[in-house]
Amino acid sequence: MAVNSTYMITFGIVFIVVAVQMAYSIKCWECRSDSDPKCADPFDNSTLSITDCRQVESKEHLPGVRATMCRKIRQKVHGEWRYFRSCAFMGEPGIGGDERFCVMRSGTYNIFMEYCTCNSKDGCNSAPQFTPTKWSVTIIAVLSIMLYRMF
Repeated sequence: MAVNSTYMITFGIVFIVVAVQMAYSIKCWECRSDSDPKCADPFDNSTLSITDCRQVESKEHLPGVRATMCRKIRQKVHGEWRYFRSCAFMGEPGIGGDERFCVMRSGTYNIFMEYCTCNSKDGCNSAPQFTPTKWSVTIIAVLSIMLYRMF
């Protein structure tokens, strides 16, 4: 009986930690490489402050929609790379929920764009995407099972 209680308490704590993290507002880097070269890759955030997306003004054309993700756009126009980092109002993280992948588009007139969106952690639009939250949940689940077997 005590074993089941320990397992249920551990599971409950893990669930609450994950659920609370998803409910919080996200903080994202906001910059443009055409006005700040440190915004390009490799990203240098030493002189930037991170932006709480709750504080970002809503968009006139999206009434009632809040920013819930971070976005990084990499754009190549006529051979010149530009980078934009900001809070994101629409879309989904990554492709099919996998933040390791970005949406890529190429168009006419030698234009290429890559859109990366994420919500796994504050400042996730700083570098190539990696989802530590999913790994953390997996590790915690494995540790929970190991604790369960120990008792």
